[in-house]
Amino acid sequence: MNYRYLLFLAFLFSGVFSCSSSREELNEQPEMEFVLVDSLVFDELQTLRILDYHPVKEIFLMVTQGLEGRYFIVNKNGEVLAEEILSEGPNAFGMVLHRAGFVGDELMFVSDQEIFIYDLALQRQRNFSFEQETMVRMIHAPLDNFNSFNIDNVPHGIANLSDRLLDKYPLEYFDTLNYFHLVNSVTGEVVKGGKIDESSIFKQNYFYPRKDKPIFFSDMHSGVLSLILPADSIVFQFDKNLGLANKIKLERQEPDQLARIPMEEAGRQEFGAVGKDISLGGSFTHIAGHGDGFIVEYKTGIDPEKNRSGLSREDLEANMASRKTFYFPIKDGQQIGKAVPWEKPGILKLGLGNGRYLHYADQADIHKEEKDYQCYYIYELREKP
Repeated sequence: MNYRYLLFLAFLFSGVFSCSSSREELNEQPEMEFVLVDSLVFDELQTLRILDYHPVKEIFLMVTQGLEGRYFIVNKNGEVLAEEILSEGPNAFGMVLHRAGFVGDELMFVSDQEIFIYDLALQRQRNFSFEQETMVRMIHAPLDNFNSFNIDNVPHGIANLSDRLLDKYPLEYFDTLNYFHLVNSVTGEVVKGGKIDESSIFKQNYFYPRKDKPIFFSDMHSGVLSLILPADSIVFQFDKNLGLANKIKLERQEPDQLARIPMEEAGRQEFGAVGKDISLGGSFTHIAGHGDGFIVEYKTGIDPEKNRSGLSREDLEANMASRKTFYFPIKDGQQIGKAVPWEKPGILKLGLGNGRYLHYADQADIHKEEKDYQCYYIYELREKP
């Protein structure tokens, strides 16, 4: 038999064996579930948006919904420790808020072209310029979680936003992209780095519109910085020097019909042609956790058989609501259980430590009866008995 043919067979069988082994490992992983264990209750009638949590001091950063920009520091017992309006006045940062959260024992507010540092009494301490080009500007309502990281005992915040559409994407776009822009909370110095490798779906000559904005996770207790792209299937983890340290492959859930464009054609005008199909593809949408333990949120695409023209607004909303949500449990650089289905409204927004997560949704969706206080439930991730 031809020697090259023998090598080919050996390679083929090794590949099949490798895939089979990974599937067997996946099947051997335990089934897990989220168990209701506690709640966060505070005496406040107006709806507050929960932005971040400090796991050591056990305090939350919250903001009122709307233009006023009234921010609160609330402890785990629901007591207000600090309250300030930050939309105007000498102590304010303005109205546009891209991200906000705890960076060490201070707070970082990433606003439009500027970053502001506050103490835990919500008093402004210093500010730095920070250039960024964003697609949308939200008023006191960030699009994603804030993440911090410890570099040589100095707190840094992940401040970059990668959501601006380019008129034309260069072919080497994903080869040159630094995913992390870490801002030193003391000096304002920016540390850039973090590149994905050839295993990413975004390095295979195709662009996936609206599914390329990275989802980050890290905090002051994390040993690595983690990210995943919505259309991808790999969690990339980076060390403090922003070198690639680990990769975790996750199994995307169906339905998942991803719309894509050849990289040489990718640009703002081409996105409209695939816009109607974007909802058919699944997306990794959120990461929450503490230290090196976290959950990665995934939402499936809508049922392709229901994706037809002429639907009423109600039918369209029902289609979008039919997307199924799963959480992948990760600990110390590997998946530790099967993807956990989540059928409740809202999301598990923040990790509180010890495998606990805060359930965030509209109060009317969480509770069957109207309450004269705010109440958010806390779930713990456990192996099924």
